[in-house]
Amino acid sequence: FGFGAAFLLAAGTSAFLARVQAPAQPTVAAQPAPPAAAPRIMVVGDDGPEGTIRRADPVFEAALAAFEAELRRAGFVVADGRAISTVNEAQDRARRADGEIVQLARRQQRDAIDDVVVFSLFVRLQFAINAQTLSGRGTATLLRAADSARIGNFEAFTPTTWPLATDCARTCQVQTTGAEAPVVAQDLAGQVTAALRNAR
Repeated sequence: FGFGAAFLLAAGTSAFLARVQAPAQPTVAAQPAPPAAAPRIMVVGDDGPEGTIRRADPVFEAALAAFEAELRRAGFVVADGRAISTVNEAQDRARRADGEIVQLARRQQRDAIDDVVVFSLFVRLQFAINAQTLSGRGTATLLRAADSARIGNFEAFTPTTWPLATDCARTCQVQTTGAEAPVVAQDLAGQVTAALRNAR
């Protein structure tokens, strides 16, 4: 067993140990592309038109919450527009122009707003010769934040129409229609969702 053979054996052993001890190089997996940012929608309550239920009313709040929840389920990011008023108190509660509403919405948010929805809830009275009926109605106006253009106007009604008793004043009417106000809001949210998807 000569010097040359010993040298070759040592060299081979060293190379083998280097291969065993060297850490395996990690395999770089392909990273999935980040998901596209979900559109950001601000919902603004409007109680300016005649017959609308006030924004501070629990019936309106329940309907607005249902409307926002439905938009979130559809994959949109919903920004809170409760601090924005659609009417100008200094001008006898005149409704602000669409562009002004969108401008206020954009100022309120640090993140960019893609669209603004103006949401209203109404008590609806219908009179016949010998009967009066009561129902609820909701409306939504969809505005594009980039240029304040109207993408669409939508409306929905309560599934039920109630006979109107002679002693059912405004508070009674709001509470009666409020039983189905979230249903109206969900219907409206479905219409708005379809319009938003078609617009993109």
